[in-house]
Amino acid sequence: MSKDRLDSYAKGLLELRNLVPRHLRTGVVQICADDGSANGFPIGWAEKAPHPYYRRLTWQTVVRGVPGDDDSYWQGGLARRAKYSPSDHGGHETLGRAIQEILTLAMWGDALAAHEIRAGRAGTYTATMDETKANWFARLYQPEGITHLGGGRMRFTNVAIAYFRGNPEVRAYVDANDVFHLNPLDPTVPLTRER
Repeated sequence: MSKDRLDSYAKGLLELRNLVPRHLRTGVVQICADDGSANGFPIGWAEKAPHPYYRRLTWQTVVRGVPGDDDSYWQGGLARRAKYSPSDHGGHETLGRAIQEILTLAMWGDALAAHEIRAGRAGTYTATMDETKANWFARLYQPEGITHLGGGRMRFTNVAIAYFRGNPEVRAYVDANDVFHLNPLDPTVPLTRER
């Protein structure tokens, strides 16, 4: 397979996160989340450019990030201090590896939560997990909409789940199959939609 095409593994990662690649022009692939807009919300992109040292072409990434102290991320709109930053290394040989980097680092939960709020959607999800993990979720300051029901059972509003859907893979996130990925070493936790 060509280094400039998405391999089946990268395609699967994008599908699992409900993300879509958009080919903007030759050598530029943008990754977008469904925020209700016509083109989607860009979470990052990969661009074929010369390696800074070796001058051969590699896939350079630009990723949307939000500073940890930007409380506007959790307020139901787009984070005020979010920005797109290029990676500071030499890039990747394949487009698939560049896509993996974007999913590992990008944050877009605020865009998904804002879409849920604008659409007027309401609903909740429940999950049963290890009591230690449930206690960890119950102590989270943000996002709002998390309730510990006891015995490892949790309830999450659809807006809280939207924030987790847009988390980078280095944090707890929810995939397109309504499964919580808490930690690579822990078992996944299925969510059940209540209403």
